Amino acid sequence: MLGVLGLAIWGLVAFVTLRTARNFLLNLQAAKRTGLQYVIGLFPPIGFVWMGLGELIGLPLGKIPYVKEWAWLHIIHFQGSWRYLRKIEERLGDTYILVNPVKLYLKTTNAELITQFAARRTDFTKPTGGYGLVDIFGKSILTQDGQEWRRHKKIVGPSFSEKSNRLVFEESLRQTEGMVNLWATQGNNTNVELRVVNTAEDAATLSLHVICAAGFGVPQVWPNETEESLEEKGLQAFSKFKLTGDHTLSFKDALISLLKHLLWFVLFSPSVLKSSPLKVHQTTYTAFNECKMYFEELFDMKKKQIELGESEKGTMDLMGPMIKANYEPSPGDSKTGTSPGATLTKREILGNAFIFLFAGHETTANSIHYSIVLLAIHLAKQRHLQSDIDSIVGSKPTSQWSYYDDMPRLFNSMPGAVIHEELRFIPAVLNVHKGTHGDQVVTMDGRQITIPDDTFIHFNIVGTHRNPKYWPEKPNEFMPERWLPSSTPPTTIEKKEQVVEKEVNGADGLETASFETSGSTSLIKPVKGSYIPFSEGARACPGRRFAQVEGIAVISALFHKYSVELDVSEWASDDEVEKMGKKERRKVYGMAVERAEMVIRRSEQVITVQMRAGDRVPLRFVERGRERFRDL
Repeated sequence: MLGVLGLAIWGLVAFVTLRTARNFLLNLQAAKRTGLQYVIGLFPPIGFVWMGLGELIGLPLGKIPYVKEWAWLHIIHFQGSWRYLRKIEERLGDTYILVNPVKLYLKTTNAELITQFAARRTDFTKPTGGYGLVDIFGKSILTQDGQEWRRHKKIVGPSFSEKSNRLVFEESLRQTEGMVNLWATQGNNTNVELRVVNTAEDAATLSLHVICAAGFGVPQVWPNETEESLEEKGLQAFSKFKLTGDHTLSFKDALISLLKHLLWFVLFSPSVLKSSPLKVHQTTYTAFNECKMYFEELFDMKKKQIELGESEKGTMDLMGPMIKANYEPSPGDSKTGTSPGATLTKREILGNAFIFLFAGHETTANSIHYSIVLLAIHLAKQRHLQSDIDSIVGSKPTSQWSYYDDMPRLFNSMPGAVIHEELRFIPAVLNVHKGTHGDQVVTMDGRQITIPDDTFIHFNIVGTHRNPKYWPEKPNEFMPERWLPSSTPPTTIEKKEQVVEKEVNGADGLETASFETSGSTSLIKPVKGSYIPFSEGARACPGRRFAQVEGIAVISALFHKYSVELDVSEWASDDEVEKMGKKERRKVYGMAVERAEMVIRRSEQVITVQMRAGDRVPLRFVERGRERFRDL
């Protein structure tokens, strides 16, 4: 009996070995036919299982001489695109294939290829198998492909209009003022000098406030604010319909907790988390359940508004257009309820609502945070930013800034350049993936290449953003000025050039204006496919302008009144700095810069790229004119 069992085991081992060898040889032959450089490896970095295994075996193998230079170890490293930047490309070229027995894996930083992969949606599809993590409330535009994606896109797209972005602009300015006022109440801070230890956390709170209020009509307040104080300023809640459910967490706290524990949904379903005895699982489920109740309450509230014809004007509403498509009565029909042309289920509407919050919160918060830190490192660039802000808005308080007049000029000068450059330098995610549907012929550098069927493709975003072919001037340095035209200061932009497209919204008569311009006053346009922080093609992020408006508004408002410097108290006290000469100040600030740059280099992607847990860059905000390191 044991002999038969042993023989069966050996037979199974032989079968698996032979099949693995066969798959490897077939993949090797296919890779050679492409004419691209290739690397031999054991498996590709695809999916949580293979990536987890890569992290597990990569650490010990990476300590072995010679073995640690194996390109495969760098490719499978979860943070490889960021950790090694373009070291692999320097050896193998812009595009290469990883040959292994599991699946062919192609990685590229070639803009020409990226443009083709993104444009040909039916030839190069988006693998959606690994997106269950964000489908906890329902399917969404992020996790669908093909006809299903087009169905979601048709309904979701109208939510992101220029009229809506005006509200994002105004709310971002208000929330920046609220954040600064909070800083003034902390520690020994005053209105003229603010020491901030955890800017990342405050930027995350600000971004969440913006998406909650401007996107869903659920205003949020800072700890030192009250709803009554906002009402005194004419900033009362955006809706007369209140969220009145029986909640144990606030809307904001539930979202923060859910996003913090989101990775648990990779391993467990909500029902498993609910029944788990572990406290962290109970916390995760509570946050999930609270968010679900809030989303359903918002859904019911918006649906009721539509049924009563009371959809509010002048407010942004990311959920409303989806509900209208399903529940708005046809003209002349007095009945309410689901319309014959219903396009999204309730779960799909809730799933998209969560994606808006998920994608619009953490990514923009990180961009704002990194922008502030990078400007503290590069003080001369900060002065350039402030000069452009002054030339555009002058001494006007932020309450008087105009989206239609000021935003186009802010976008096309240093504030816009800073946000663009930060996303080039530190993109929100490191890679975007696609998959081939059948053998596909593409063109690269004047020659045709056939990409085999069922090849997994990664756009290496950070590598593309630092490809010297497209970014010849110091691609590994933060240089916002690379986006600016060589002439025409922002004060000379004529109003007719600011707005290149307008449409009148029939509901309230508001003009919808694009803040992107063409001509000499625009930001420089990079080679198509070489700048992809929001992906590329039809599947590019629909919230791109939402993020740009928020980031530019926050940076402009903050640096209109304040300058930011790295906190050097770890190396010298305030009294010691006051007694220093220029050379000594440059030396101590250089130490702070060196540490801040090290912290940035240690950043890693969990869901989005951010500083490692426990890493912080302490900052000091001061009223302009009170800088200690201005002339370094």
